[in-house]
Amino acid sequence: MLTTYIIGCVALIIKPGPDLMCTLATALSDGKARAATLMAGLVLGCWLWIWLLAAGVASFFTSHPTVMTAIQIVGIAYIGYLALGSFREAWSGFRHRGENALSPATAKGWRLVGRGVFMSMSNPLTILFFLAFLPNFTKEGASLSPAIQVLLLGTLFCALVPFIYFPIILAADFFRSRLLGSAKATAFLKLASALMLAAVAFILSMPLFKA
Repeated sequence: MLTTYIIGCVALIIKPGPDLMCTLATALSDGKARAATLMAGLVLGCWLWIWLLAAGVASFFTSHPTVMTAIQIVGIAYIGYLALGSFREAWSGFRHRGENALSPATAKGWRLVGRGVFMSMSNPLTILFFLAFLPNFTKEGASLSPAIQVLLLGTLFCALVPFIYFPIILAADFFRSRLLGSAKATAFLKLASALMLAAVAFILSMPLFKA
């Protein structure tokens, strides 16, 4: 059963989603180090959801749709804000083509981790996913309680994320490094980052329009 669980985790992590797209956008825009830092925050946020689920607190969110919707709106607004900032930087790059480098990112490392945690925690789809996925791999009557089983399985899921994300981050950073000598190309990288973030915000907002 553990092998089946790991295969399922890898398939779900590889599947393009908001976290992966945000990480890829950061790698293209700001490089591998900052993308890895953001990834650490996303994984930490995911792990916090696991703790809430194991502690039984997650049931509060699922039983209060208004709270879930409010969290989702805040998350969408924040990602939209980041997309707008990237659009502005891209526009500035296109206007000042004499400068052949992207403007340096200003957010410090701990803030970038916090950004990742916030983005992960403000996506209620994460906890809904774990509520539907993890119980299928817990065993009744096992020596460990269901809560501990959920915590261990969720921790394993989080531990697998870097093994999937790092190669993608490195590939994006390699592509980015090939283009940094061109002012126009670097502006396009910022534009690509902005478009990806905007796509994430749009994807996350779709359930709101269906409601």
